[in-house]
Amino acid sequence: MNKNTTIISTKRIKELQSSFFKKSHRLVFSQLSLSPVEHDILALFLSRLHADHWEPFLNHHEIHSPTYIFSSEVLMDWFDLEKTALYPTLMLPANRLSKKAIGLKNDETEKFEFTTLFKRIAYENGHLIVIPNDLLIEEYLSLSGGHSQVPHRTFRNIKQDHAKRLYTMLCRFRNNKFSVFHPLTIDDLHAYFGLLDEQGNLLKKTYEKTAKFVQFILKPSIELIDDHEPNIEFFYADESKKHYGFEFIKKGRKVVAIKFLFRWNQSKQIAKDESDERNELANTPSPYLQAELTYTLVSEFVSGQGGNPTLQELNNMMSMSPKLAENGYQLDAAFMSNFTKAMTEALANNNAGGHDSMSDNTTIEHQ
Repeated sequence: MNKNTTIISTKRIKELQSSFFKKSHRLVFSQLSLSPVEHDILALFLSRLHADHWEPFLNHHEIHSPTYIFSSEVLMDWFDLEKTALYPTLMLPANRLSKKAIGLKNDETEKFEFTTLFKRIAYENGHLIVIPNDLLIEEYLSLSGGHSQVPHRTFRNIKQDHAKRLYTMLCRFRNNKFSVFHPLTIDDLHAYFGLLDEQGNLLKKTYEKTAKFVQFILKPSIELIDDHEPNIEFFYADESKKHYGFEFIKKGRKVVAIKFLFRWNQSKQIAKDESDERNELANTPSPYLQAELTYTLVSEFVSGQGGNPTLQELNNMMSMSPKLAENGYQLDAAFMSNFTKAMTEALANNNAGGHDSMSDNTTIEHQ
């Protein structure tokens, strides 16, 4: 890896920013074809992304964009896989994703302009390495134009690529007081569902017929979202109940656009968000409880074992040491000897970016 590069190392799933990831308006309404696993890799990166990670690059203190590294523990949780399944599941999608170009619509020309999503992305030695393309920094950080806030658990549970795309679009309009999902032309829908090549030609001629597009793309996507997102209510345009979740916009007899018919159940969503937040807080140990857990790990410390305390956990424990001592925890010579060993190992892991057998140059890590 490049010298003087910010390494964002993610060792545990709790280090992700929240239960949502943000996707800018331009990324949502872009021309991009991804497999379900590729979608989930991109979502993992966006879930870890934070503007603070980019400050050294944006302030010209570093010449390279940040590198994101995800441990096997995080990958197993995110993709719901056993460790032995990570390589066969992620290796090829990561390789394909490293070459993917995204088409962003030029507001002046109304044409799609293509650029690669990542400088590098690879699955190596049990870790996923992601180096984003800094040309997309405004889109990645949602710096302008609004964004879609996507619940990543629901997104991951939807296992079909077109349904993932539609779900992300619908999430862009969670609050209809401030935004309205206008009808989309058939040509735009072909682009947004990843059905076109970079020259704007349909990859499958079948979808030239709107009826086939609706049958194979639109209806299955709506059905999957209906099954997995209880806070979205789809409805029919009229009493004929011919089309569920959408209606045709016609010019004469020709279908020229499609309008999606849905609403977000805001009361349910607010209650769910509050419940999720309470559960997250309940499952997050207090600093003192975390210090007690770290004390036990240090007392039983064996170098090189999985699950040894991190630098952050050791620093937290020391900040709580007066309270630990008050409650009868012994910080004697034997304990401090173990603490020194644990701190040495944690510092070494921290300086190495937290990736086990991978070698690289000196890094600066921002957590």
